[in-house]
Amino acid sequence: MDMKRLLLATMLLASGILRAQSADESAGDAPDRGVARISMINGNVSVRHGDSGELAAAAMNAPLVTTDRLVTGEGSRAEIQFDSANAIRLAPATEVRLGDLQYHRYQVQLAVGTTIFRVLRDTDAQVEISTPSVSVRPVRKGIYRVTVQPDGVSEITVRSGEAEVFSPHGSETLHAGNTMIARGTASDPEFQMAGTIPEDDFDRWNAARDHELERSNSSRYVSPDVYGAESLDPYGRWVNDGAYGNVWVPAVAPGWAPYRAGRWVWIDYYGWTWVSDDPWGWAPYHYGRWYWGSYGWCWWPGPVFGRHYWRPALVGFFGWGGGSGIGVGFGFGHVGWVPLAPFETFHPWYGRGFRGGNNITIVNNTNITNVYRNSRINNGITSVRAGDFGRGAINHNNFVRASSGDLTRAGMVRGQLPLAPSRESMRFSDRRVN
Repeated sequence: MDMKRLLLATMLLASGILRAQSADESAGDAPDRGVARISMINGNVSVRHGDSGELAAAAMNAPLVTTDRLVTGEGSRAEIQFDSANAIRLAPATEVRLGDLQYHRYQVQLAVGTTIFRVLRDTDAQVEISTPSVSVRPVRKGIYRVTVQPDGVSEITVRSGEAEVFSPHGSETLHAGNTMIARGTASDPEFQMAGTIPEDDFDRWNAARDHELERSNSSRYVSPDVYGAESLDPYGRWVNDGAYGNVWVPAVAPGWAPYRAGRWVWIDYYGWTWVSDDPWGWAPYHYGRWYWGSYGWCWWPGPVFGRHYWRPALVGFFGWGGGSGIGVGFGFGHVGWVPLAPFETFHPWYGRGFRGGNNITIVNNTNITNVYRNSRINNGITSVRAGDFGRGAINHNNFVRASSGDLTRAGMVRGQLPLAPSRESMRFSDRRVN
């Protein structure tokens, strides 16, 4: 192929990718709620949804939304990622509440304990860490340690970077190497300036985590909108596919397939959301597409350029078989799902247009194998009894195999899935809270 033809082919491929990406990631179906990721757990970590009083066990790769709380026990630590640049780490005996999560706008309320907010690289995100007496806003890349003592005294230390500290009296700039101690109420706090506090085990753990993230190889293959990709490094490899460019191939056992090891949980606004048991299972289940190629299952992250929106799962749902499962409508006895392949259209089941109504569309007597490419792969389809959906872990104990006849007469779901959540649907794990 001569140089002109090669250049033309490259331009056509890029144009096709852009069109497909723009159709799938259009602003019209962009979610208006932010989602944070539980990206690390050491020890006993719990979550409280909204302002309910019930604590449940947290899990790696679980999503957190506005008003959720994360609590670490004694000797335990955790990390919450907001995007590819911003994360907060919790020391033992710490509780935070996510006051506001929007695109590049994060407000975290620290009730008690110690946190380090890490801005890993330059970002246009607006961040605020609130304590009982002041609000802290990181200005640039840096390390920001914030503590709230049991008596309500706040201690803010800038290890690196620069922060603005706000109170009813105005704002104060806090530079690297300085500490501010705030006492009193939010309406009338008292301030004391001090030098930096000595580093402890939590600071050293934070530095080790920084080093792990900074040496990530996977981040260069994905859009800055796609966060959590650094978890891919130890669990697979990147290869170049002539059809899709750079794709990630997980190191998995024979018979493995995407969206098979984990659970469906219900979260506010987004509804049914996949929580993977795979330690790397965030980015590949909420961005991009999966396909079966010469390397086996491959994850295509989409173009590095352009906008990418977080999705609760990138699958196509369908129902088949008769039955009367718990909370099931339209006579589905079984529910199945298929990972979307590159350029297949994602149909949202959440958002402004789905709240408060029965926005359910079932296309009956659909041949699923004609709709979803991955349904033609031997293990591309996962299905369970409708009564098992959203009620605990999905694994080989509750798989149900759909026959070829079932797949040719399935009910393809567009919009909301006709399954009602239960109390079990709110849990990220079967582990008990200690």
